[in-house]
Amino acid sequence: MLTLAALLAMIWAPAADTAMSSTPPEPLVTLSIPAPGESTAGFWQMVIEQRLIIRVPAQRSPLNNFSAAPAPQARTRQIPVEWKEKKAPKCVAMRNIMGMQATEHDSIDLITRQRQRLRAELNRGCRGLDFYAGFYMQGTKDGQLCEDRDEIHARTGAKCQIKKFRLLVPVVRDDD
Repeated sequence: MLTLAALLAMIWAPAADTAMSSTPPEPLVTLSIPAPGESTAGFWQMVIEQRLIIRVPAQRSPLNNFSAAPAPQARTRQIPVEWKEKKAPKCVAMRNIMGMQATEHDSIDLITRQRQRLRAELNRGCRGLDFYAGFYMQGTKDGQLCEDRDEIHARTGAKCQIKKFRLLVPVVRDDD
């Protein structure tokens, strides 16, 4: 190992008989700025690009709850809730999306600031479980997340287009 290091040092070290140049190297980029009295005979251009990425955190669901079970509650009975799908708008304001849950195999549930649930059905070949850790969406000019237009990006690397939105309405059912 020591011999290898010595050989590499001899290869990369400058030879003793070569004279070192005292002139600085030429710059890679030359900039020409007009003097205060000169006419610019044109214009200066500045391009500013902005890219907005919005992160939507995941909330626990039966599909992505990998942690230990919570401590049992003191005999509280939870009423089972079923969700009924209804017609939903084609676009949702991005600022209203507060969280998500991966509850189905081919879709994810978006939770809005108004405490509504929207089921986002994903395109063919996309799995809801890929979004177990949340997702990112790129901001658009209109600030909307629309079906058949926008993609969401999973934190695991998958990206899917939203095929359809459905509004979920809770329906209480009795298990007596």
